[in-house]
Amino acid sequence: MSSTAENPTSEIVLPNYIQAHLNRISAENDFVDSSVDVRQGSQIGDGFASNIWSVTIAERNSDKKLHLVCKVALNAESNEDGKKSKLIFKREADFYTKLMPTFVKFQAKKGLSDVDQFLAYPKCYGTTIDDENGHYVIILEDLRPQGFKLWPKIKTSPIENARLAMREIGKFHGISIAMKVQKPEHFAEFKSFTDIYKILFNSKNVEAYFTRSYDYALKSFKRDDFKAIMSDIRKNFRKYFDECLDEKSASYFGVICHGDFWNNNILYTFNENGAAEDIRLLDWQVIRHGSPAIDIAANIFTSTDKSLRDDEYENLLQLYYNTLSKTVKLLGSNPDELFTFENLQSELKRCGIYALLLSPLSIQVSQADASQLAERGDKSGLVGGLTETGQLEYERRLNGVFEDVTRLGYINKIH
Repeated sequence: MSSTAENPTSEIVLPNYIQAHLNRISAENDFVDSSVDVRQGSQIGDGFASNIWSVTIAERNSDKKLHLVCKVALNAESNEDGKKSKLIFKREADFYTKLMPTFVKFQAKKGLSDVDQFLAYPKCYGTTIDDENGHYVIILEDLRPQGFKLWPKIKTSPIENARLAMREIGKFHGISIAMKVQKPEHFAEFKSFTDIYKILFNSKNVEAYFTRSYDYALKSFKRDDFKAIMSDIRKNFRKYFDECLDEKSASYFGVICHGDFWNNNILYTFNENGAAEDIRLLDWQVIRHGSPAIDIAANIFTSTDKSLRDDEYENLLQLYYNTLSKTVKLLGSNPDELFTFENLQSELKRCGIYALLLSPLSIQVSQADASQLAERGDKSGLVGGLTETGQLEYERRLNGVFEDVTRLGYINKIH
């Protein structure tokens, strides 16, 4: 009997172009007589850009199964929201179909072991980016049956999570550092990945998300200097975003950044003691060529607690840099000539304000429950008011971020 993935066992009927992908995937994975179960999937960190469908291909009369996630673009019309949705879908498809195949080939040719390679992303089984017909899908392995799950967004990352994040992003950035000097013709295509935030800010909705988060933050400071900093950011945040994300200023130390590197875009597996032991990075739709400090500042300051940073901040930076340095060496280049630890510190001073641009919104989102998250398209912002407990945690964490960023000297451009 020929392989087929038709006649789904669920009541959800996927579009024909997605069904064609599933038939191909079924055949390529040696399914002979298969059925498909389609369910609404959880929207892990990407619910404002995609519908998520959980798909299971199962061999009849067998235990053989393949678990997939289909990310389907929302609002793929010609209006403003549709254009944004298509843009970020194309960028994420480029990650899976162009960037990572090139990075994987580069690592393999250099003989890197699986342990030393950057492999912390879901396998991609296919994409469709079809502007003419309005078809947009990215099909990935579903990592949940393998035990991967989100860290609860309401909690900050423990040290094991933070260390895994720094190690893997260090590997990922290290590939860029080596490739841009050894294979500049290959890396040139990816340097054209300009910042999507600049385009998204042309949307009144997206700009409102940030301005309302800054208005909310202004009510949450007891220190007058923090209020002054936040007020300045509220007035000039687009200028500060431009300065942090400017491609020209990042041209020498520039790497391919994840671009949205916080807890809600990371899955972990945990050992019997509850400590994270493996990691996968999700939602690559805003990858960009820019300073490596962007990913570092975004992750550490939005995802960890001040008490952890007090003890471990310098250690996490050193762990990140040591991993990047090792990767660059294994790939055949000299990190002492290309990107030193002192260069990293300088980039953090140049771009560290990025943590203050993101943290009011990201911490507010992390403390909101489902009923407090605004519906898609709500012009009032992503989050309404928080519970009393959520508000206290929001204030504690936000003040901690401002205290650390101020202490580290990352905001001297304001005053």
